[in-house]
Amino acid sequence: MKTAERIFFGGPIRTMDPANPLVEAVAVRDGRILAVGSRGEIEKLIVAGTIRTDLQGRAMLPGFVEAHSHPMMSALAWGDPVVDIRAVHEPTFSAVIAKMRRRVAKAKPEEIIWFLGLDPQLHEGMEEPSRDLLDDIAPNNPIVVQTINFHGVFINSKALTAFGIDANYNPPLGGKVFAAADGLPWKFAETAAWQLCNRFYSICGEERKKRSFEDWVRKFVRAGYTTTSEIMVEPGAAPMLYALVKSRPNPLRIVGYEAKHLGGEVTVARNFGDDDFRMIGTKLHADGSVLLGNVWTTSPYLNNKMTIKGMGLPENSTGHSNISEAKLYDLVGKYVGEGWQMSVHAHGDRTIDMVLDVYERVINEVGAENVSGPLRIEHCGIMREDQIDRAIRLNVACSYFLPYIHHWGEALRDYLLGEERAAHFVPSGSASRKGMRVSYHCDSPMTWPDALVCLDVAVNRRTMRGAVLGPDQRVSMEEALKAITIDAAYQLQMEDKVGSVAVGKFADFVILGRDPVLCEADQILQIPIVGTVLGGADTGDFLRASSN
Repeated sequence: MKTAERIFFGGPIRTMDPANPLVEAVAVRDGRILAVGSRGEIEKLIVAGTIRTDLQGRAMLPGFVEAHSHPMMSALAWGDPVVDIRAVHEPTFSAVIAKMRRRVAKAKPEEIIWFLGLDPQLHEGMEEPSRDLLDDIAPNNPIVVQTINFHGVFINSKALTAFGIDANYNPPLGGKVFAAADGLPWKFAETAAWQLCNRFYSICGEERKKRSFEDWVRKFVRAGYTTTSEIMVEPGAAPMLYALVKSRPNPLRIVGYEAKHLGGEVTVARNFGDDDFRMIGTKLHADGSVLLGNVWTTSPYLNNKMTIKGMGLPENSTGHSNISEAKLYDLVGKYVGEGWQMSVHAHGDRTIDMVLDVYERVINEVGAENVSGPLRIEHCGIMREDQIDRAIRLNVACSYFLPYIHHWGEALRDYLLGEERAAHFVPSGSASRKGMRVSYHCDSPMTWPDALVCLDVAVNRRTMRGAVLGPDQRVSMEEALKAITIDAAYQLQMEDKVGSVAVGKFADFVILGRDPVLCEADQILQIPIVGTVLGGADTGDFLRASSN
């Protein structure tokens, strides 16, 4: 009989295994779960040297799993020298401009200054920053101002020179560029914006990238995650990411999807890596951000100062897709045919129709049995009920960006979509009740990793200011937990390894100060995250005082 290297006991252990949902103790050996059951059963596996971890009444669950995130992109996007201008720090547009002027006053000659966090919905009084305004702020330095949704940037005249951009600039596939009054590029969206981002990140250097990546890994760990995704790995970057992950004891498993919005061959073999970092899929963008106005919808955006002045939309705008249906079909067919799992970003209902049309054509052509599933749609903000039904028939799984409700719920309701569409925004409750295995995500770098925010929105549909949007989309805590554990693992093709506390799976756990199932609904955000365990080992100092 195998004996335990470590046991956990002394608190409720919610396994997310419907056959055995609540147990008293767990035994671990060689990084995997050896046994689950009563404390008496597990204590029979103790020998000299077995580590005994008393939970002291705290709850243990499988480590949280986020099916859609960007830890490396977050590392590149945030931190020095990037200047944080989010509304949480600068609540008004005038305060943003003042902060920009203060930073420019300290700049070295020709230094490129990157500002991140411009928010048309939360920066009071915001208007799109004109080329003239940006030139007035920084007549002698290149500056770039990026929106909080990461889908758009604005640049001044000096930045045109610094990045070698002129009137002949052509955006990459899926990108859009808008000219200022002088006829030169000024506003860049989607892949055109990301092209500028990547050029800036390369200037910042490799050491910053490595250091910041470790900082962001710790953010995920402190939020209770033991597995996440890098769902937009730049072509050619997977070996570098793998080397980073393997360069130290790993506290966070990462599943990778290569960004293929520009097409081309995938730069690594399928399943490159191992259980610490593995490449399984490809990622495409079919539209943009609801907050930037470039998602493709049936009903138009509302017409008001925010949408027309703050976001620069024409009246009665219904947005657009980033890619034609023909091109989307070519790319999805190519990568699914090569055996990759497919993930497509789609917020608007017309975009989602297009994605489902393409998925159905490809499934019929290659055969459902040959699809590396589930095929995925990301974010799914303005998804209709009939689209949920169709996705389920096609075995398409959706990952819902629930923190949209938490941070921007009132703006969605009052300025962008109206009450009815805002109430049905990210309709994860409908999808769950109909039988879809959904996941929830925070989509860092846009918002920080925070599983508790996902749970709070799923259970309460409550914004951070207390408004309730779409109470019919609420689900129970038990159902919500599935979307950040076992069902998220299913979407990442890791269900056989993580996502539940079951014999043979990795011993990846999160320890919480309260049992979330018994927690009052209005106290979810106050649940303490005590620590995480990966492969049976603590990822920090959280639990060592409870072990002997």
